Amino acid sequence: MTRHKGFTLMEVLVSVAIAGLVITAGFRLIAMSYRLMGELEAERELISAAQEIWLRFRVDEDMPDNGTDDKKHISWQSQRVSVPVDEYEMTYRRVTITTEGGRSTIIYVAE
Repeated sequence: MTRHKGFTLMEVLVSVAIAGLVITAGFRLIAMSYRLMGELEAERELISAAQEIWLRFRVDEDMPDNGTDDKKHISWQSQRVSVPVDEYEMTYRRVTITTEGGRSTIIYVAE
């Protein structure tokens, strides 16, 4: 009786199944990474827009309460709010900034 060298059908099927699982997990990780990178980029753009709007409110006294910036694809709405602090009232603006994609944040600008 001669012994044949090679793999059995069962060994080949198990190795193909394991390789398939590893490849599937790898593609899933890549897809999740791309989605996360997109979300981080959108969040970074929102933070950048909020910083710019905050600076514009601090520098420009005639900054409108509501407006849009077509270059950055953002819009903002602000309202004045007064808070009593000891013997005087502190006034500031509560500004809601919204991107074209629907993300929004709120900033506060002291006056």
